[in-house]
Amino acid sequence: MTEEPSATIINRHPLQAAGAGQNSRMLPDEAVVGYCDALGDRLGWLAKALAEEQKAGRISIAGYGAAQAFLHELRATVLVLALKHGRQLMEIEPVPLTIDPTESGMPTFKDFWMLRDDRDHAEEQLKQIPDRAALIEQARDAIYNGRRPVKQQILWLQRAYMERLAATPVVADFRQGEPANLSAKKGDRLYAISWTGVIHSVNLFECVTLHFEERGGWHVTGGIGELRALVDDLAGGHHTLPEMIGLINEAPWIVPRAIERVTIGPYHHGWTENDELVQKAFDAGHNGEPWMLRAKIERAATTKPAKRSKMDVLFGREPMEAGPSVFYRLLLVPLAIKQFLGDADEDGQPCTVYGVTKQGDLVC
Repeated sequence: MTEEPSATIINRHPLQAAGAGQNSRMLPDEAVVGYCDALGDRLGWLAKALAEEQKAGRISIAGYGAAQAFLHELRATVLVLALKHGRQLMEIEPVPLTIDPTESGMPTFKDFWMLRDDRDHAEEQLKQIPDRAALIEQARDAIYNGRRPVKQQILWLQRAYMERLAATPVVADFRQGEPANLSAKKGDRLYAISWTGVIHSVNLFECVTLHFEERGGWHVTGGIGELRALVDDLAGGHHTLPEMIGLINEAPWIVPRAIERVTIGPYHHGWTENDELVQKAFDAGHNGEPWMLRAKIERAATTKPAKRSKMDVLFGREPMEAGPSVFYRLLLVPLAIKQFLGDADEDGQPCTVYGVTKQGDLVC
């Protein structure tokens, strides 16, 4: 459990900050499906790692549940991207997949927006494509008549993509969850609410969970609009957790108890601009495919009531003092790179390093 002083934060991704290198890179058509499938698998392994972090008490049950749901959403979106861009090999999808090679290694958010636009038209397009049984019958007719069923193959891929897309909650740049009561006890007023989004400046993903106690007769069922507005304000900028607690203190109907944030990424791999330290760790992976997926858990809790100002008294506010923000770093790597790094990242900074075996098991 460590306080993170801003003066000692190491910039692991200085290329873009210094104005060097690209901030987007088009992947070759033949690399897209492999990239998406591998990222999907690694997000699944990160979900397993967060389960271990929850068991160790480094993330709350509510925060873990929200992060797991978000990882599931991210993984589903990436796998739909694989279907979308896999059609490029048959010259169906002319738009290439782009990634951010300097800051995150993840798909650029414009690809997610394009996916959402496709989903808005998915049902309409499905009505214009023959169903699977009809496509199979048409393909048989083509084969029996000595023709290749290219048209039917294209329509089959198009239908598979549209059906999967219509059933997938594509990642949004901001989404609020539903508030949940954390206790079954009657009269218990402790709640949690989570929201997810994209940190656009660095193209990373985050999931934030606020634990709060209602006061002054306010109830979630009756004041949901006020709660939604408060979360909108909190998500408007990339605040520190103590700053968020300060903003929450302005609401007289809520007492903040804790807030935590899970940041997903950066993701280093063969298509990213890797510095010397990352490349040195990659070289330790021998003949395997080298990669690193980072995550960070931040937590801050309120410690005691703060001194009330005249305005606090006037508006009925009971502000709370925030304790220091603590953080835990996670790093997922192939097992060979875990054996090279040990229990620190490539900078030698304290970090929980999870090695992933070829079977997808975690070794910490």
